[in-house]
Amino acid sequence: MFAAAVNLSASELRYRRLFEAAPDGILIVDLETRQIVDVNPFLVEFLGYSREEFLGKEPWEFGLFPDDEIGRTAFEELQANGFLRYDDLPLRTKHGRPVDVEFVSNLYQEGDQQIVQCSIRDITARKAAESALRATELKLAAHAAELESLVGHRTAELRLSNTQLEAFVYSIAHDLRAPLRTMQGFAELLVREYAANLPPQGRDFANFINQAAQTMDHLLADLLAFSQLSQQKIELVPVPLEAAVQSALAGCEEEILRTRARVDCLPPWPVVLAHPTTLRQVLVNLINNALKFVPAGVPPQVRIRAEGRPEEFVRLWIEDNGIGISPEFHERIFQVFQRLHTPREYPGTGIGLAIVQKGVERMRGRAGLESSPGAGSRFWIELAGAPAGLNSPRKGKEIP
Repeated sequence: MFAAAVNLSASELRYRRLFEAAPDGILIVDLETRQIVDVNPFLVEFLGYSREEFLGKEPWEFGLFPDDEIGRTAFEELQANGFLRYDDLPLRTKHGRPVDVEFVSNLYQEGDQQIVQCSIRDITARKAAESALRATELKLAAHAAELESLVGHRTAELRLSNTQLEAFVYSIAHDLRAPLRTMQGFAELLVREYAANLPPQGRDFANFINQAAQTMDHLLADLLAFSQLSQQKIELVPVPLEAAVQSALAGCEEEILRTRARVDCLPPWPVVLAHPTTLRQVLVNLINNALKFVPAGVPPQVRIRAEGRPEEFVRLWIEDNGIGISPEFHERIFQVFQRLHTPREYPGTGIGLAIVQKGVERMRGRAGLESSPGAGSRFWIELAGAPAGLNSPRKGKEIP
């Protein structure tokens, strides 16, 4: 210990032990003389001065105040307020090593004497950690910005690539339809004009050519429809769902009559923000899907209804009594050319639901289904509800 423990009261002895064992520097200054009268071992070791070098000196001689003038002003402030604090005070040890401290001074009255107790806490490691953290944050921010820029660039490249691919598909599908129709026309002409001159097998061959050409024409038509959804600019306008559903049913009337289907439309019908042509195309595909995938000999039963959803969305349901779809295929069937059955079982191109997905996405909506084998399917689409007051088709929102 720096001071002898003899002739000290129990409380003084406890204070002395705390003073000498404290993990922070402690300095005792006589306010009148402004001289250091005591210092604890931590500060001696921390700054590198001996106890004797501290005693009788003024604290700013060790940098405990920035300079003499400020130090003297600080003592006046301390005397007036009884308290003084520096959250970050740069110091140098006896050997010139820079350190940073938190400096707190309190004024106490001991009998007729006023003393100042200064607590000096080493924050050098903390400041270094904070500096390292700031540097790391800056690096992370720069890295994040770089990644964001890279993702943006790659996304732009991907969009351009997709646009070019879709334009290519459109061009190919469009250009292939002309020779295909020529082939189809000549096959029909061959059967009609020269059937008498053809053996039965020859007529079958011509019919096979004609049927294959029709199938290919339907496929190319769906490919064109799918690629057009990606390329065209659409404008979202208020569309009454009742009118959209009735228009789609009119487009499916022939198939409804052929299959003897029952279609129930259940009000109410909200108004949604949509592109009328795209919405009709989506609904026609969903209704035709519901009419097609039923067990043999079973008349289709289709129910169409709407309901509000959270966040001002409207969900439209198209429900059927069909063969149903296993859950593991619920996402797959919305992809291009994804078929779960052979064309002999259920004819189609495998693009109809992809058109539904793409069309709904272009209208800033979502599509999905609930289904299980043998229990029918409940397809749904979600679109934004039209805000109140937005009731004119001219007040739309253009989607690039």
